Amino acid sequence: MSNLTKNSRELPKKEFRSIFWRSFTLLGSFNYERMEGLGFLYAVMPSLKRIWAGDEEGYKAAMHRHIAAFNMTVAPSPLVMGISVAMEELAREDENFDVESINAVKVSLMGPLSGIGDTFFWGIFKVIACSLGASFAMQGSVLGPIILLLAFNLPNFLTRYYGLKLGYNNGSAML
Repeated sequence: MSNLTKNSRELPKKEFRSIFWRSFTLLGSFNYERMEGLGFLYAVMPSLKRIWAGDEEGYKAAMHRHIAAFNMTVAPSPLVMGISVAMEELAREDENFDVESINAVKVSLMGPLSGIGDTFFWGIFKVIACSLGASFAMQGSVLGPIILLLAFNLPNFLTRYYGLKLGYNNGSAML
């Protein structure tokens, strides 16, 4: 590894915020051919522009890599985005880096993270949030929908934020 070691790797704050907020659009362009692939590409595009600046062919190849089929629970998807961005940086640095491994890692994480994400977000957090919200609403409180939204979205936001941070900072070390 050349000048980007695990300890010196840091995603610029503007890019981090951009990927974080763009991750919420993952399902906005869902289709049956590539599923969430276009949304994934849209989320990581700011980093790809920075990483492949000055190398038009490398940038096109990276975009082509990340528009491939991708489908997983949306909350943990920024973890995969962070890992992918870290791997793209390694690919830019090292001409011998196997770029096919980037999609291989994405594909290998889709199933396990979807299983965990579906269990927590659709099986646990949604049920708890709806139960809390409904109990307040049944008492005539306007806090019902507010509590529902907070109880469901707080874990969602935290998972996305810390998943992106963990994926980028430790992603290449996990490989």
